[in-house]
Amino acid sequence: MKKMRRLLGHAVRDMGRHRVRTSFMMLGTFVGVTALTAILAMGRNSRQQLLDRMDLLFSGSSILVSGGTPSSRGGPHGAARNTLTLEDMAFVGARVDAVETWDPWHMPGMREVVWEGNSRNVRVMGHSERAPVVWNREVSRGSPFTADDVASAARVALLGQTLATSLFGDVDPIGQQIRIGAVPFEVVGILAVQGIDPHGWDRDDEAHVPVTTAQRRLDNADHISAAKILIRRDADFDAAAAAVEAALRDHHGLAPDAPSDFSMTTAVQVREMVGSSDRVFSTLLPLVAGISIIVGGIIVANLMLMGVTERRAEIGLRKAVGAKSRDVWLQFLLESALVTTAGGVLGILAAGGFIWFRSSHFGSPGGMPWQAILAGLGISIAVGLIAGVVPARRAAALDPVQTLR
Repeated sequence: MKKMRRLLGHAVRDMGRHRVRTSFMMLGTFVGVTALTAILAMGRNSRQQLLDRMDLLFSGSSILVSGGTPSSRGGPHGAARNTLTLEDMAFVGARVDAVETWDPWHMPGMREVVWEGNSRNVRVMGHSERAPVVWNREVSRGSPFTADDVASAARVALLGQTLATSLFGDVDPIGQQIRIGAVPFEVVGILAVQGIDPHGWDRDDEAHVPVTTAQRRLDNADHISAAKILIRRDADFDAAAAAVEAALRDHHGLAPDAPSDFSMTTAVQVREMVGSSDRVFSTLLPLVAGISIIVGGIIVANLMLMGVTERRAEIGLRKAVGAKSRDVWLQFLLESALVTTAGGVLGILAAGGFIWFRSSHFGSPGGMPWQAILAGLGISIAVGLIAGVVPARRAAALDPVQTLR
């Protein structure tokens, strides 16, 4: 232990004497570890945020039913997607006992929302009075839709916070008259803040109207875009999903061998899609950062080899006065590991600062996962040990007689 402390002290002093070379060796590791740690942290934070939002919007007991087959949903809006109606969902709700509640969803698309001299093009969504329960989103001010609003296709609207601020500034929006497209509406409430959804939409920059209003007054349609169904938690979810599918097929009069003209998505499928995209992200990007770490290791190895050449006399003198080859080998290995570890620690700190900056200024997920810290530290130590093996062997193999001539 005493010898190890002495060798460690020699390594630290030699690093201080050769500051320029030490700085270049640290830089190679610093860049790689910063990139790797930041990528791992951002990937883990983003994945967790995405899963949290998916749980908020799409709980484990819910089913999303959309009009059209999976192949037609990616195409243009047309008859292939106009296969779901309010009557379909009312039939399912009445026939399937496991259905707790449901909310129809119709999206006329982007519309201009105007108040006095201010206007903004935003998404307009049609929902029912059950939306706060089904989508877990209340109003922060004012009142949500009522069943009477939906039954009468009332011209009332709920605004997201971003949209409300953009249109009204410091004016209270509640009770104000706005225009969506060519149709006048009264603002009855402000939606609770929800942020960016998994598809990249700003959910606070949109307007909600009763689903029947969206159909009749804004889109002249008798179909709905989709519906979210909540299944009772004490029910068998798989059996309930099968019953929902069977009820819809029956209501559409489909033959047993005919394909469904609607699509169903469950929370399990959504999580699988998130996991698939996350695997690509967590594999490819760290690989790119790993290349920079390998380059840094090559730089460390070459600079250490240069150091062996420059310190031939020093090494010969130490061996002449009794230092063993193993001591010289260990000292060079320690120097290499210390340099890369120092660069790695600085890289982790830099990555943490970058994550904090993104979180505080851009609202990105914050926090440095301990897995990312351990990965950065472990890789920096490993790079130092591997890069220092050849230089350490070369230094240990030097003949003191030849070096002191």
